Amino acid sequence: MSLYRKLLLRLHPFKTLQDDYITRLQGSVGGAGMLHPGNVYAFNYALRRLPETGAVLEIGSFAGLSANVISWLLRKHQAETRLFFCCDPWVYDGYHDVSRKEDPEYLEYFEGCAHVTREAYTNFIRESFMRNTQLFSKGFLPHAFHLTSDAFFDAWHEKRMLTDVFHAPVTLGGPLAFVYVDGDHSYEQASRDVEHALKHLVPGGFLLLDDSADFWKYGSVRLARELKRRKGLELVMKNPNYLFVKR
Repeated sequence: MSLYRKLLLRLHPFKTLQDDYITRLQGSVGGAGMLHPGNVYAFNYALRRLPETGAVLEIGSFAGLSANVISWLLRKHQAETRLFFCCDPWVYDGYHDVSRKEDPEYLEYFEGCAHVTREAYTNFIRESFMRNTQLFSKGFLPHAFHLTSDAFFDAWHEKRMLTDVFHAPVTLGGPLAFVYVDGDHSYEQASRDVEHALKHLVPGGFLLLDDSADFWKYGSVRLARELKRRKGLELVMKNPNYLFVKR
């Protein structure tokens, strides 16, 4: 563990969940460094306290680590009858896209690596998501869609029937019991994702906002502070990201 992470842990301690399956899963699925262990604790807290009705939704899936953790915890808490949805556009944003937006070669390749194109990388991540979930969530696959969150919610509001990446048809729409917002962490996009989610989140339903910990600099941090003051939402925990329940 780096000195920086050790310092953050000392300054901002958080609760974790001890689960051998999840520990092994994190070493087996790409993106382990992107799933904060405090989120796993928050997942478990919310998923064992779900209201009677409502589906589970993850916005932003990458290679499937968090989706498989959620699927496992739903099984663990005997909630396999819940519909579980995911959406991800599987697009790649480079670290320096803003400063190098006039450099077509940089924008075509994976961080300037000429033998790996961005298209090849994003296809790899999408295929990794599918392989990972087909193995670790066998028998309880999420309905995953290659869509932006805006496009997904358009379909959700209109109650469209769509076919997911595993070729399973399903009708979208209806109440939500838990929403994990882990897509674009800009204030504008995270705000839209939360507003869409809250329209369908039932009383007693939970919303976890990733990268909202007070020590980060994402737009989702500003959003979390605003949500703390929002009528009808109650802060359940900062671990270190914010978990809310709708009242």
